[in-house]
Amino acid sequence: MPNPVGKPNIEDYLKHMKNKFLVPATAFLATCALTFSVSAEEKTIKLKQTLPVGKTVHQSMVMNQKMKMGGAPGVPAGGVNITNKMIMGMSMDFKKHEGNKKKMTLKYDELSMALDAGVFKQEFSSKDEDGPFKDIAGKPVTLIYDEKDQVESVEGAEEILGEAANQPGVGDMLKQMLGEEQIKQTMNQMMVQMIPDKVLKIGDSWPYETTVPMPQGMGEMTVKGKYTLKKFDKFEGHDCAVLTMVGSIVSDGKTKIETQGQQVEMEFKDSQFEADIYFDNKLGLPRKTDMLMMMNIAMSMPALGMDMTMDMNMTMTSKVTKVEDSK
Repeated sequence: MPNPVGKPNIEDYLKHMKNKFLVPATAFLATCALTFSVSAEEKTIKLKQTLPVGKTVHQSMVMNQKMKMGGAPGVPAGGVNITNKMIMGMSMDFKKHEGNKKKMTLKYDELSMALDAGVFKQEFSSKDEDGPFKDIAGKPVTLIYDEKDQVESVEGAEEILGEAANQPGVGDMLKQMLGEEQIKQTMNQMMVQMIPDKVLKIGDSWPYETTVPMPQGMGEMTVKGKYTLKKFDKFEGHDCAVLTMVGSIVSDGKTKIETQGQQVEMEFKDSQFEADIYFDNKLGLPRKTDMLMMMNIAMSMPALGMDMTMDMNMTMTSKVTKVEDSK
């Protein structure tokens, strides 16, 4: 029997409710499923570290070092505190080289140091027209990288120091920080060590082991630890994978070195390294690194019958300030 005009039957009513609620609800659930799928993809990454050929990367670095020396003749019972702050601004221009190698031209645009050892203080800056650092800024150093983006040679490191190399105390420190081997090590450490060849998700970790130079020209040390993919975040608008790095010095008791003509025995009583690294997969390099190093060292000079201790804390922040096409 037909329905009266204007009075829909139950079938028409159900069709109306389906169009009004069921279709939009289905669309909403489909959108949620897509969103969750995209989010899942965003929470995994395969790190792709490579030197950005054709680009000039500008970077700044601020290092604060605090040391406490004790036990040496003439040192007060409570020890002597030494602080050192160094600021660097540098540019790194990357180009192709022979075969699959790469060449990087490094220039220090700015360099300053403030050293305070209590009994004496020294401050130097490349901005001082009459200072010993004035010739460092702008001089090129050439680094050749192998097929694995590791530094294989450095040219021009000795020329950049100029008069600064002859400054008492500070000259020796600069030779260690800006010398050929130190530059090689610093540039290698700019890279994340042992990038895993696999897709990573938040919480995944992987081990590393590397050799780094010790401060004040005290040789090298082997550092062993692990990286962890902590989270995804932005640094100054750039998408980054945030990695944490922890580690410590691998030590088998005392290490013997020679410094300033004296045989020195060192033993690391405690050591710890921590860092947060904002890695930009698109750039192929870290955008920012915040690092903390803490060490407690026992030292002795058997020939002089001298035993000393050194506690050292060092913080370092390096970050990319600008990336532009090579000229």
